[in-house]
Amino acid sequence: MPAPVASAHRLMYPAASLFAALAVPLWLAQIGGLLPLGWSPAIHAHEMTLGYALAVVGGFLMTRLSRPMLAAAFLSWLAGRLALLAGLPAALALPLAFAYPVLLFIVAGLPFLRTSRSGHNAVFGPLIGAFLLAEALFWASQLGLVQGVGQPVGLLLIATLLLTMGGRVIPAATAGALRRQGITLTQRVQPRLEAMGIAGAALCLLSAATGLLPLLGGAGAALAGTSALLRLARWKPHRLLRQPEIASLHLGYLCLGAGWLLVAGAALFELPPAAGWHLLGIGALGILASAMTIRTTLQREAEPERFPPAATVAVALMASAAALRVAAVWIPSMPLLTAAATAWTLAQLLTAGVLLTRPRRARR
Repeated sequence: MPAPVASAHRLMYPAASLFAALAVPLWLAQIGGLLPLGWSPAIHAHEMTLGYALAVVGGFLMTRLSRPMLAAAFLSWLAGRLALLAGLPAALALPLAFAYPVLLFIVAGLPFLRTSRSGHNAVFGPLIGAFLLAEALFWASQLGLVQGVGQPVGLLLIATLLLTMGGRVIPAATAGALRRQGITLTQRVQPRLEAMGIAGAALCLLSAATGLLPLLGGAGAALAGTSALLRLARWKPHRLLRQPEIASLHLGYLCLGAGWLLVAGAALFELPPAAGWHLLGIGALGILASAMTIRTTLQREAEPERFPPAATVAVALMASAAALRVAAVWIPSMPLLTAAATAWTLAQLLTAGVLLTRPRRARR
């Protein structure tokens, strides 16, 4: 008798949202002098990307796990978060932090490498493997082995994954919604624009990881952002403004393109780097993660894909959080930071609530 299998989304999605709802208020409490956590900005960026975002990635990609393997994935992810939250010595925290990215690569990255050595999915295996390099770079910096890099490599990797994976998932969802209106979407993946975006993101990542050729990295970020916005414009987003389950995906991809352009502006025109980072991390990642976790949960549990009201509110709050946090880059203000953190936390709690209250397919 075959062993029962499970999908990671029921566990990893709400865990990611609940962790994100906790981590940002803790970070705000630290920078406000209320809680001496000892987190550096690098640790904050690490936990938002290699902590929160990778949990979402795992929930999306790990679809057929044995229950012991699912437990191992969740516990390894949780151990990594607790290790940094507790401030464990590097000798203990480092192996705990590496455990989940290694497992994710084995379970999700290696299958892409085996089955997609050619063709349009070939990029995903190396991308998932690159998170191991981002983890290694973070720890090398923490241990003083290399000089701290100026840009959060993990965030740029997540933005690259959103650029590529979102560029496949979003037009497919859009085409289905337009088809129900009697409209055919002819320009979907747009391979040339996709290749331009991937090449640009790769240049930006290489520059960020090495600290070399910042102008070339900025040009790469500009290519990535331009490709995202051009692709989005051809998906006819104006036709679906009244369907929040699709419009939220378009809004997240809009933030992704704009975020890449702000990253480019930091390198090429001396704009504040934090503006691009937070538009990518809150606007793109936050909105797309909330929208996609809810959408894929509805699909996998065979429910109608229409968003419940709480999901729409969550996306609106996340968009507000992005706008407030980017504004706080140019107008430094604790009230703005607090408002952004509050909107983020409420959005994550609403997302978790929607995810946790969806009935399982087998129980209906």
